[in-house]
Amino acid sequence: MSEMISFESALLGEKYYKIKHNSGLNVFVFPKEMTTTYGVFSVNFGGNVNEYLCNGERVIIPQGCAHFLEHKLFENEDGSNADDIFAYLGAYDNAYTSNERTAYLFSATDRVSEAIEQLLYFVTHPYFTMETVNKEIGIIAEEIRGCVDDPYDRCYMNMLGAMYFENPVRNEICGSEESISRITPEILYRCCEDFYTPENMVLALCGNVTPEAVLEIVDREIGKERRRFASTLESFDEPREVKCGFVEKKMPVGKPLFCIGIKDCAISASAFERYRRTEGMNILLHMMFSEAGEFYLDMLESGIVSPGFDSGYSSSAKTAYVMMSGESDFPETLLERIKEHISKCRREGLDRSDFEREKRCVYASYISDFDSTEDIAFALTSYAYDGVDLFEYPKIIESVTFEYVCELLDTVFDDECFTLSVIRPENK
Repeated sequence: MSEMISFESALLGEKYYKIKHNSGLNVFVFPKEMTTTYGVFSVNFGGNVNEYLCNGERVIIPQGCAHFLEHKLFENEDGSNADDIFAYLGAYDNAYTSNERTAYLFSATDRVSEAIEQLLYFVTHPYFTMETVNKEIGIIAEEIRGCVDDPYDRCYMNMLGAMYFENPVRNEICGSEESISRITPEILYRCCEDFYTPENMVLALCGNVTPEAVLEIVDREIGKERRRFASTLESFDEPREVKCGFVEKKMPVGKPLFCIGIKDCAISASAFERYRRTEGMNILLHMMFSEAGEFYLDMLESGIVSPGFDSGYSSSAKTAYVMMSGESDFPETLLERIKEHISKCRREGLDRSDFEREKRCVYASYISDFDSTEDIAFALTSYAYDGVDLFEYPKIIESVTFEYVCELLDTVFDDECFTLSVIRPENK
């Protein structure tokens, strides 16, 4: 029998439900009276996977299989396409593949139950032939060529390639033209069998829905047979330092682009600690490099950086890094100035009032997300895989103290962990 528990927030006056379905599928339902209902059906299978273990067997698949499946699952055996069906229902549908997972989604203002049924159906009923796979190889090859020709994408991927030795985040999510040419219907069916199982998937819905109505649909579309997910991803050893401190490429751009990566290998096994570190690092980066800050304004007035400079911290269970990006005629000079600024902040210390202001901004951002059914559905999905309750996030923010942020400043920015990726104009 399926189990249902509820979570409530006195602070927000909100409530949502978690259903552990008989099949093993985790279902999250957040009833909210808004115009649009948003749904996300995701699988813990992303672009990072090109080898894994299943029942003791080591399985190697071509790079790009997760993204390839994302494209192919929209096609049904009867010749219909999920896009056309959602359009008929007056709903919007889409999908994406990240390094960690693949997600299929919809938004609808009416006929929500039918949209949920369609979402569950097309994702769990794969149909491939050699003819349709070969056709898709040509389509995705064009997409890959488009990414290769995109200077912003190249700058970012070159940064990851220079930063990491073994971590599969350095690989293209779409794969390469060579790797996708080796994909067959048999490989795709194997991936579905090993990864697209209820215990390895999450369904999150927010809007004009009830848990009882959703459970009835899941019972009908997924069934009650429990299919155990038996695959585990293989681990890898990643050195603390970066593979290469500098990488550049010439492309047709009007001004040099840069991505500065700062590798962070202190990744906790605790999801709470990873989220805490993420919020702490983002607060720290805003304190040091925000567009309203002294450092950015000085770099802008000096002509070292152009408007649009950005910084942020990315973290997952296996990857963490700081990234700063933008346009600059003097990227090497900018990198040195950034290192000097970090040293200055360490010597002189951080301003507690700056910290308190940025921390209040984090609270405000968390609360404002509850005005969007889309933001809620995606937050439920992300937190579900990490086992974090959506309403407990204020406790994570509260745990980020001024002293903790000062500790991050002292420990994260080591010289051996920096890498600079530059895209320069071809004619210069």
